[in-house]
Amino acid sequence: MVPMKSKLNAIFPITSENVTPLFDERKTAFVKYTKFRKLEKGSKIVFYVSKEKKLIGEGTIVKVETTNPKIAWAHYSKQIFLDETEYNQYVAKSPVDKKSRKMTNITVFILRSLKRYKNPTQWVHDVTPSGCYVSEEKLQRIKTG
Repeated sequence: MVPMKSKLNAIFPITSENVTPLFDERKTAFVKYTKFRKLEKGSKIVFYVSKEKKLIGEGTIVKVETTNPKIAWAHYSKQIFLDETEYNQYVAKSPVDKKSRKMTNITVFILRSLKRYKNPTQWVHDVTPSGCYVSEEKLQRIKTG
């Protein structure tokens, strides 16, 4: 019997200002310039607030689409967790070094089952601005403390 392959999940940073739109306003489209191609339907995204060094919630991927930023906004603007000004700033310049974007396409992750953790988990590992992969096993350990 062939062992089942474990899905890869990801941890992505967000600002504390984006927590409310994402979880409380139920904005289901998370956009990111990323090369994380191993995320697929059923994978989870865990959100990390850098200033607090805490994992604050998660969502399950329903759809992944890589597209032009203008098309992404046209199709998903009502679902995107950023307002139009924030989105335009994000797609134009890197929040890390403020240089113009080199990548031309943005990835849209449509999420379901968004849930904010009642007790955010302190995270001792570094999470780069581009995020990091996390295995299913490690994700379960995160959830159980």
